[in-house]
Amino acid sequence: MRLTLQPGDDIVAMVRGTDTESVVVVVPPLADGLATALARAAIGPLAIECAPHRRLNAVFVHENASATNVDAAIVFLEQARSTTGQILDLA
Repeated sequence: MRLTLQPGDDIVAMVRGTDTESVVVVVPPLADGLATALARAAIGPLAIECAPHRRLNAVFVHENASATNVDAAIVFLEQARSTTGQILDLA
């Protein structure tokens, strides 16, 4: 399942509100650096909380990343069944 973090969203509530086997949080370029840092810091602990029944990974999208690369990263993380708590940065 793909979740896209928008300004003002609560990443913890978003992740806890899912019940799918795999969650990939997409963090677009946010104007608020603090929100981006908080999202980055939350991935590891949330992945531990979700284990072993769910996997949580994230894709942090930078301004010049193509939509094709973002989609490919999401597919990769969805198919990597032993991967959780990972962050991919796409520039």
